[in-house]
Amino acid sequence: MSENSTTINYQQIYETEITDFIRSSLELPDRFYELSHQHRMLIEELIDVGYRRAVEDALNPEVLADTAALAAEMGTQLYNFANMMQAYLHEQNNEDNGTV
Repeated sequence: MSENSTTINYQQIYETEITDFIRSSLELPDRFYELSHQHRMLIEELIDVGYRRAVEDALNPEVLADTAALAAEMGTQLYNFANMMQAYLHEQNNEDNGTV
């Protein structure tokens, strides 16, 4: 097993995420621990590779830069929206108090 074995539940992935059709068409058992040791090692390795690739893609510097830019833009928009709401509430409060 790999270093990810404490965080990745290979059994759960094998038994619930891989379709019955795939397992039966490959003549694999329904239960993870009924696999041969070699098949378990293959499944674990494939899951680990997929996990690493997903993490690498998510931490891709270009993707992170785009995400940071988007977050900054969203922050600016939320700040401007909050200011607009405060101005509106201030106007409403002044109208309720008879001042303009």
